[in-house]
Amino acid sequence: MATISLYETTIGVSSRALLTMLDMLEKAKAHDKAHDKAASLAEARLYEDMLPFRAQVLIASNFGKKMVERLTKRELGVWEDDEKTLDELVARVQKTLDLLKTVKPEDLDAAAAQTQTIKFGPADPVEATTSQYVLGYALPNLFFHLSTAYGILRMKGLALGKADYITHFVADFFPPPAQK
Repeated sequence: MATISLYETTIGVSSRALLTMLDMLEKAKAHDKAHDKAASLAEARLYEDMLPFRAQVLIASNFGKKMVERLTKRELGVWEDDEKTLDELVARVQKTLDLLKTVKPEDLDAAAAQTQTIKFGPADPVEATTSQYVLGYALPNLFFHLSTAYGILRMKGLALGKADYITHFVADFFPPPAQK
């Protein structure tokens, strides 16, 4: 019976999600430039009481970083969430992708048997198995913020479709068409 590795489930999936975010950011930059709207998309929201696009990007980045910290027990220090422009957001996502590239499968060998302490909203920190943390907390949050960022850009008129969202996730078995 085949198994799914913790590395592919965490680092692999997070990398694909952040590559998708990076592609969306590049399209957002091109859209803003074409419409002469400096940084307008960075503060766009789906609804007034929701966080803006830039926050969706930063939170997705933070989930990638936090997975590395928790699962490898590395201390990575604070990354200030002060990126405000699309260019700064691109650099932040690239920084996270570069961090994910530093993790090797063997770095996660001990993580499966560990528990993770997570702060869930206003609740006191809770203990979760690594499986609970990854499958029930980290990845759902990463996908929520990626999907919300996608929704904001669609609402603002960017020509994005399902292929823009899914391409990096299916690239191993369904390579993207050649660029023209």
